[in-house]
Amino acid sequence: MTRYDRNHFTPPTGGPDAKPNPTEGLNSPMLELFHASLAAHDLALHCNRRFSLADLYESGTWQKYEQRAAALARKHPKRDPFAAYLANDAHGSWTGANSRQSYRSALTRLAARDVLDLAPGFWRQLINATRDAQIRRQRIRDLEPHVDAETRRRMRAPEEALSPECLRRLECAVAFIMQVRPDPDHTAVRHPSPGEGASRADASKTDALYALNRHQRRWAKTFPTYNWRDRFWVAAVLPDPHLDDHRRACVATLMLTGCRPSELCDDLGVTVAAKACEGRNHLAFKIAGAKRADSARSNPGKGQEWRIIKLRCQTPEALWLFDYVSAQPDQRITLRLDAPAHDQKALPLMPTERRRRVAGRLNKLVARLGKIAFPRLRHTLSPYVFRHALSSDLRMSGGAWSKSEIAAGLGHQSTRTQSHYGSPNTSRGVTGSRAAQIVQLSASTPVRAPERGWGRQPGSNAHDPGS
Repeated sequence: MTRYDRNHFTPPTGGPDAKPNPTEGLNSPMLELFHASLAAHDLALHCNRRFSLADLYESGTWQKYEQRAAALARKHPKRDPFAAYLANDAHGSWTGANSRQSYRSALTRLAARDVLDLAPGFWRQLINATRDAQIRRQRIRDLEPHVDAETRRRMRAPEEALSPECLRRLECAVAFIMQVRPDPDHTAVRHPSPGEGASRADASKTDALYALNRHQRRWAKTFPTYNWRDRFWVAAVLPDPHLDDHRRACVATLMLTGCRPSELCDDLGVTVAAKACEGRNHLAFKIAGAKRADSARSNPGKGQEWRIIKLRCQTPEALWLFDYVSAQPDQRITLRLDAPAHDQKALPLMPTERRRRVAGRLNKLVARLGKIAFPRLRHTLSPYVFRHALSSDLRMSGGAWSKSEIAAGLGHQSTRTQSHYGSPNTSRGVTGSRAAQIVQLSASTPVRAPERGWGRQPGSNAHDPGS
């Protein structure tokens, strides 16, 4: 059912300020809400099975959920995010499956919070107002299988009766969570909704990489040494008058290491050291991971706490970055981009939101530079295109790097994750590989390798093209 309908829950009232009567007959709308709220309460507990509300507040995810709900509410005449979600679902107007999932996750958690907060007070109010002792006992027996110790404590707590506004919030939450069932494991929410097409708002990073490589192959027929990354650096990054050297160094780091743009936020950062060894210039990058685990929480995280990439400077951006870092004290610099600490309402921003804003600024910067370097490119260049390109280069290196080493260089905890980043075929027949200058890839923790027997075994010596 995709229609948003809670009218059968709404009690008849004598006016907008009239208080509901929870004992208006055995078949009253309030009795229907009572039984529906029991099922909704079970779904709300299931929604919090993996991560509690406290976990979401601590990680900053809850703030994102509220922002998504507010964005949906602005698109609805009655400012109802639940109705707006179901309308999009019914008409298939989502931009993609990921967009649909993000809004579904946000609204089911918001609905679950309202049910868990308001249902105990509603049940207490209904039971206390029931005059018939036999009916009251039946209500309590109905509640027993659905409540836990925390819910019982809240029901016993002395609180005022629910206001009409709180009752309407409970009705909305119950109606929505009964129609859109929570899926905490995210096993089914990415399936297309009715009428949802395959169109996307923007081309994927892989599509952009394929387009750039096709562009390079065409130009290489006339200019054999042509490389799209060299073109991007020489034609767009170096001459841009709006870039200072610090941000130019950040762009060079994105191109050389494939780091996540959020890892350049000021609470993480990338430390770069320059060193001349045996007449060759070398750079060493230590990257603080953006998806690392928090030791204070049970969440294991999705990435490495830190990783190290060492390379011998051969490409234009590497040579420029070496000169820039060599001019710094101790021939070392930590690249960070500032993010606002508070929003427009002076409320502190969570780390995840601050990193998202830094990533957004870099996305806009790289997209603008991409238009300068490739004005006829129909795809949008983003920092993640460099991440996909580096993964393709490493996987195209003829077995010189094992899966575990590639995963370490990308900041992954498992070798399976790299399957989402480029492919060996993406860079086939394309010159200018950035993997050719890399001499070491390592990370803070060993990489899980569910699949064995490919390439060199973990723990083997790092590849050095000069050895």
